[in-house]
Amino acid sequence: MSRSRSQTSTPGMGMAARFALAMTGFLVIAMVLAGLVLLPKTQEVVDRCVDGALRVAVRAQTEVNQGKATLQPIPGSKMSRSKGVLRYDTEMPAGSFFGRKAAVYEYESEGGVSIVAPAILESPREDLTGLIIIVGALVVCMAGLIAVGVAAQTSKPLALLVDDVHALGRRGLRHTVHESGPKEVFLLARAIKNMAAELDSAQDAQLELGVREREQEVGREVSAALRPSSTPEADGWSFSEALIEGTEIAGSFHTYVEQEDRILTVLCDTGDGVPGALVGATARAFLRSALQEQASLSEALASANRELHRDIRRGLGVTAVCVDLQPSTGQFKIICAGHRIAPLFWDGEEAKLSRLQPEGIALGFDAGPVFERRLEVREGVLSPGSALILASTGLVEQLDEDGEEWGEEAYQRTINAYLRRGVEGAARGVINTCEKRMGDRELDAPDDPIPNATLLIIAKEN
Repeated sequence: MSRSRSQTSTPGMGMAARFALAMTGFLVIAMVLAGLVLLPKTQEVVDRCVDGALRVAVRAQTEVNQGKATLQPIPGSKMSRSKGVLRYDTEMPAGSFFGRKAAVYEYESEGGVSIVAPAILESPREDLTGLIIIVGALVVCMAGLIAVGVAAQTSKPLALLVDDVHALGRRGLRHTVHESGPKEVFLLARAIKNMAAELDSAQDAQLELGVREREQEVGREVSAALRPSSTPEADGWSFSEALIEGTEIAGSFHTYVEQEDRILTVLCDTGDGVPGALVGATARAFLRSALQEQASLSEALASANRELHRDIRRGLGVTAVCVDLQPSTGQFKIICAGHRIAPLFWDGEEAKLSRLQPEGIALGFDAGPVFERRLEVREGVLSPGSALILASTGLVEQLDEDGEEWGEEAYQRTINAYLRRGVEGAARGVINTCEKRMGDRELDAPDDPIPNATLLIIAKEN
């Protein structure tokens, strides 16, 4: 059974340190062993050569003494003195060593005492050369074995790391890269592991971003399809609308239903995401159909609620505010189904802003009885210079650069200030103020989506 590689190994010595330590240890051992082998053998060779030289010297000295020959230095040869002993080179004048070079050692304080040492023919070089070759071969073999061992220790983790890199390509970036081996290999493995983890995270983020972008694209397409292509036109009346195109999918929509001497304005908030956009599309269809078929606002919303409760998933709902305006008389009726942002009434004669907040719960939560019992209709008249203001929840949820919501009170103060200057341009002015407060927030930031926002103003002209 193969042994698994440790994933928690800590880095040890580097490859250079390991190689240097191994080779240093080997050299120490090799030198000790070589000394143990060479010293006795060299001593043996030296002893043999010395013995041979002494034998030759005794024989030569005997022949010189018997022949009473006179030894002369070779012309031009070097003579040396050391501790009272004169040494010079000569040639043997006679005997068995005739013509052979020899060294003469004379003790100067004792005239006539000398030693003749002819050059020996036997040389220790061959014996020592062979021995050195043998020892050198052994050292090289041992060095080769040490190098192979160090290379194996280094190459094995590298080979395993190469396998891990190939596995990253075949199996995906979540394959575990094992950290083992010398320090350099360990650090390389850790760097590859961290890189793979970062690439995997980036890949997941890219995939998530792609899905979100596709959802946003679908949501924008749905939102665009829900948006009315034009605003109603009636003599003496203005229908103003201003939008903030956020990055949240769906969020809100509005629509108009025009009948004879009757203009119905509907503003709805839905859940976020593609499901919210689809629920919004369904609610819009049910509301338009019910408002066209029913003369009563209460009956129209009750009918749409029954259809939505039957068709949408539990937990999803739609809030709505609906205004029924008779342009000829200025009379209006307003009904609210759980809409969070209260409709506002601007009294042009008194230059006063007030809240209109009929009771009601969101469409789709209840099958019918509770929803219908909670519905409340408010009525009023829009005189010249007066207006009704409807806003989606996304308007007051806009964040500034510090992450603070605008809030409903700040929104009402802003709309009040603009209406005092005149109804015309008030909707656009409020939206511009909100956008300036938002600052330089990125519209495509996936982690901090910007809500869609809608502001509608229905005004009786002076």
